[in-house]
Amino acid sequence: MSGRLAGKVALITGTAGGQGRAAAEMFAAQGAKIVGCDVKEGEHEETVRRVVDAGGEMVSRVVDLGDEDQVKSWIDFAVESYGDFDILYNNASAVRYGKIDEFSTEDWHWLVRNELDLVYYAIKHAFPIMKRRGGGSIVNTASAAGVIGSTFAGHIHQFAHSMTKGGVIAMTRTLAAEFADAKIRVNSISPGLIETPAFAVFPDKALLKKMIDDIMKLQLMDVLGQPEDIAYCALYLASEESRFATGQNFCIDGGLTAI
Repeated sequence: MSGRLAGKVALITGTAGGQGRAAAEMFAAQGAKIVGCDVKEGEHEETVRRVVDAGGEMVSRVVDLGDEDQVKSWIDFAVESYGDFDILYNNASAVRYGKIDEFSTEDWHWLVRNELDLVYYAIKHAFPIMKRRGGGSIVNTASAAGVIGSTFAGHIHQFAHSMTKGGVIAMTRTLAAEFADAKIRVNSISPGLIETPAFAVFPDKALLKKMIDDIMKLQLMDVLGQPEDIAYCALYLASEESRFATGQNFCIDGGLTAI
């Protein structure tokens, strides 16, 4: 199928690489005009170049999504660039791990800012635009960590990360109900283990390999997830094919949360 997003305008956060870049390229290939953003200046510009070189349309900005004023300015930029929009894909986030007796109060507030606040700000300022547009689709990135509790064999202590991503799932369900009359669907995606650019810069390669091996032993499928695996789900949720889906959390995790 082609042209699944023809005539649509899609806002995607965190487009400098990984799942955000994969979604930007995939959505543009399906006919959407893309408005991206990231804190990584060079990388987000590379995504724009890749989309345009492939024949798509995309603009982007450097945005700290934890700053409400910057988020509002980005939303205004999107409308100035392509008019009212149909899709908001809240892909971006940043994470810190640690045991509760090691996790500082500063770490806690930093994580809330970078995994919950940025979703809230984007939806808050996108909602009026999508409402006057007559409806649309919001896709939030949660995590398998928001569905199950685990220390992943002692390597990653993620009580706080589980809290914030569980919050994204809860926010998704509640806003789906709140936005239904405006014909705005709200769903979330909970990725499992996905190979991202962070793998390349992980400082301890031996520990990284052990972490990956241990997590994959918990999956039902012997497959390392790729950014495109998440982008395909986001594409479905952004398109009219998912018109009957709202308030749902889609676990794309190789079966990690199934048992």
